[in-house]
Amino acid sequence: MCLYPKLINNPKYRANKKNGGNIPAVSDNRVLQVPIGCGNCIECRKQKKREWQIRLYEECEENKNGVFVTLTFSNESIRELGKEIKNLDGYERDNAIATLAVRRFLERWRKKYKKSVRHWLITELGHNGTENIHLHGIIWTDKKEDINNIWNYGFTWIPKKDKKVGERAVNYIIKYITKTDIKHSTYKPKILCSKGIGKGYLKKPQSKINKYMGKETKETYTTKQGYKIAMPIYYRNNIYTEEEREKQSTKI
Repeated sequence: MCLYPKLINNPKYRANKKNGGNIPAVSDNRVLQVPIGCGNCIECRKQKKREWQIRLYEECEENKNGVFVTLTFSNESIRELGKEIKNLDGYERDNAIATLAVRRFLERWRKKYKKSVRHWLITELGHNGTENIHLHGIIWTDKKEDINNIWNYGFTWIPKKDKKVGERAVNYIIKYITKTDIKHSTYKPKILCSKGIGKGYLKKPQSKINKYMGKETKETYTTKQGYKIAMPIYYRNNIYTEEEREKQSTKI
């Protein structure tokens, strides 16, 4: 639970494009405001880490061709990409460079293979030498040998042995969400990923347990070890309608 939450006016009960200016009737005044997390405190980052952990486990279980990667930048690439970044400096500029590079990488991949490549990447700053930004993550592809050539911004590290990417790799990359970087204490890592990571869970029989059943609704995700933990917001938003989520938020 967020250490510094705040309440905001529920956008559902404001005139907007989605409701065509017709504000819906309010059945419970408690829904007029909704709490949101700060996104920065350790508890928010832990929640984010847990949710990505689940979704990445599910993605790796559905798609067996995940490749664990580390993508780096040469000084020259940093300079060239940096010329295209305007009105940003410091860590925001670092993340913007990484974002631009990944976008260009995906464009080159699509040009060669006529479709994009599924990916989940997170940024980190170096701690020795140049301290250049780099990325850790997973790319799902059978064309592992082409990752380095198409990246082309610096050194690419990929394990030499063909090994199934699973929980161990996931646990390694998500640690950067909550990692304390003493040298860069105000740096916030950026996640760059494909849409719908882990969506395969929504088609599994297990997800049927989560269907809306009023006060009997089970909003938990069960791990392979049998532990029940909070369901990722992504799954919650896809399993329940807006009205069902609202009822769940006000039930006693």
